[in-house]
Amino acid sequence: MLTFKAFLYLVGRLTVIFYDLDYSMGTRSIVFLGVLLLCFCLGCNTAHDNLEQPDTSTDSLAIWVQWARDSIELSQQDKTQLLEKALQANDALANDSIQTQNLSRISLAFSRLGDTLNFKRTNAELMALAKKTDNALAHGEAHWDLGSYHRTTKPDSAYYHFKEAHMLFSKASLDTSKLDYPGRMLVSMASTREKVKDYIGAEKDVIKAIEYYNSIDQKKRLYDAHNLLAITQDGLNKSEKALEYYKKAKEFIPFLKKDRQFSSTLQNTNNSAAVYLRKKDYSTAYEQYQKLAQKDSFLQTSPQLYAQVLSSMAISQFKSGQTEDSNAPLQLLQRSNAIFDSLGANTTYYKARNHEYLAEIFVAQKDTLEAISEASTSVAIAKKTLNNDRLLSSLKLLTTIDRVHSAAHARAYFDLNEQLQLQERNIQDKFARIQLETDEAIERNAYLARQKRLWTGIALGMLLLGIAIFTIIAQRINNQRLRFQQRQQESNQEIYNLMLAQQGKFQEGKQLEQKRISEEIHDGILGQMLGIRLILSGLNERDDASAIQQRAELIEKMRELEEEIRTISHELNDASYQKIHNFIAAIDDLVKTISASAKLECDLTYDTEMNWDGLDGDLKINMYRIVQESLQNCVKHANCNAVLVNFTTTEKMVMVMIKDDGVGFDTKKGKKGIGLKNVISRVGKLSGTLKVDSTLGEGTAITVQFPKEIENVGHDEDSIGEPRQVQEV
Repeated sequence: MLTFKAFLYLVGRLTVIFYDLDYSMGTRSIVFLGVLLLCFCLGCNTAHDNLEQPDTSTDSLAIWVQWARDSIELSQQDKTQLLEKALQANDALANDSIQTQNLSRISLAFSRLGDTLNFKRTNAELMALAKKTDNALAHGEAHWDLGSYHRTTKPDSAYYHFKEAHMLFSKASLDTSKLDYPGRMLVSMASTREKVKDYIGAEKDVIKAIEYYNSIDQKKRLYDAHNLLAITQDGLNKSEKALEYYKKAKEFIPFLKKDRQFSSTLQNTNNSAAVYLRKKDYSTAYEQYQKLAQKDSFLQTSPQLYAQVLSSMAISQFKSGQTEDSNAPLQLLQRSNAIFDSLGANTTYYKARNHEYLAEIFVAQKDTLEAISEASTSVAIAKKTLNNDRLLSSLKLLTTIDRVHSAAHARAYFDLNEQLQLQERNIQDKFARIQLETDEAIERNAYLARQKRLWTGIALGMLLLGIAIFTIIAQRINNQRLRFQQRQQESNQEIYNLMLAQQGKFQEGKQLEQKRISEEIHDGILGQMLGIRLILSGLNERDDASAIQQRAELIEKMRELEEEIRTISHELNDASYQKIHNFIAAIDDLVKTISASAKLECDLTYDTEMNWDGLDGDLKINMYRIVQESLQNCVKHANCNAVLVNFTTTEKMVMVMIKDDGVGFDTKKGKKGIGLKNVISRVGKLSGTLKVDSTLGEGTAITVQFPKEIENVGHDEDSIGEPRQVQEV
């Protein structure tokens, strides 16, 4: 014998499996009922006996809720007991999130059972717990259930709860299976508005729903949305638009579940035909209804809709005159009533229309008594089923055919019409207030959000301003430090330039003095020595042997002295006019000094045919500084072993190249050191060009080229004037 828990679990699982099968509704129901009977036979002896056994497992709780919702064997009382047990088990759970989910299912189950008291109680608990746990999804589902509960009795309350649910779903984190919830709430809001003939408001909501479904590519929901949009257009007397949207809705039927596709096709065709019927295109309406009634398995699949189609086909056939048999429409209406009777009291609502149509036919046949009887029956059914639209049309018909009570019928018609219009206006006003309050709440939230963003922006702006001020101050301090270092370096360079200029003047004075001495020796001493030699030559006329020998010795010595002095004179004079004068000597001394101090292998090569000291003073000084700065960069940054300094010339240009075998650097980077900037400045002052070739790991070569003839760029030899624009190659 199955335990009750196992029995419930088995039935619950089979319910899910069979309802997921792609069978038609009728086939699936037959198979499912067969399985239920088998399970019931196995477990009926224990089912009711175990209703009171406590079980707090989550699986059992879910099975109880599912069984209470779907079972056709248990009584209403047994289902209520199962849901009460599920509530007790849920209260024992420690996890608020799971409790909230279970409460949502239990509340919905009570609603479907029609247990209003327990539904309201559990819904209130769900609402409170959802707010406590900030569960927007569960909170929205609670409002959804309340909206569905109030849909037929309090449309304004239903609209409010659907709107609240829409707002909550819009901000909740929804999984894929529930992503369409905001759109479904918009459709529910539109449907609620359509029921009270607020067609414009319904149109706005359903258009929003369609836009939302399109944004999430949810095609299976677009049929219902377009179908409702067509209904609103029909209500606004826009027949062509209604037909257009019904046609559009038909395109989405293939995306519905298979068990809905056939019934939705029938519904879509019926709705389109109804538009033709309302616009009094009776021939087209009859043709569509006739084709629809001939659909296979229509009666078995949707008997209620089939009965409605027969009724509509009867009146369209009658008013279009498409039959010679006057009894044919009556027979269709009688058959429709018979089907409604077989379906039970739930279809009584639709019979009011049939009796009104019968009354119209009897009026045409001039059977006034029968027409009054049928119209009165329609009025009675419409009152009982709260079918106000049909009640109005039936009362209007009675005012024309029941002349005895015409005034009473007319009074009832106008009173009811005024009452309904007042109710519709009141409800539409409530819709407007709800919308206004919602918009105000949204606007208030948006305002608060804007304020929050504003203050956040201000705080962020203040932070950025502080960072900017700090950066500016730090940059200024750094710039001042760099300017001080630059001025210090420029001062050092000026001092060094003055020393070099002084050394040049000293060397020049030394050279002049050497030349003067050479001239004095040549012109003075040699002249005197020549006179002595001539005198001594005169004494050579003496005849004595000693005199002759003495004079010969003195003359020879004087000649030797003359030659020696001439030699010295020539050597001094040549030294002052050799081509290697102070400039190359200074460069050579600089190269040797740096080579010795930095322990580098430094070589100097130059054009020996060039009169380097004949160059302009500014050119020599700046070339000296460029070589000096470049060698210092080699020592500081290049990490090299050997440096070559080469001076060459052309007819109009002087070229200097400093090349090392160091680490090199990336010339594409725009950053330049102070040393290189100074080199660029000096090259610019002399209208020269600078070329820097460097490759990482392969050394650096700096080539500077100047014109031999330069303009005067300053008042002294190392003037720091405004540099010309240097051309970097």
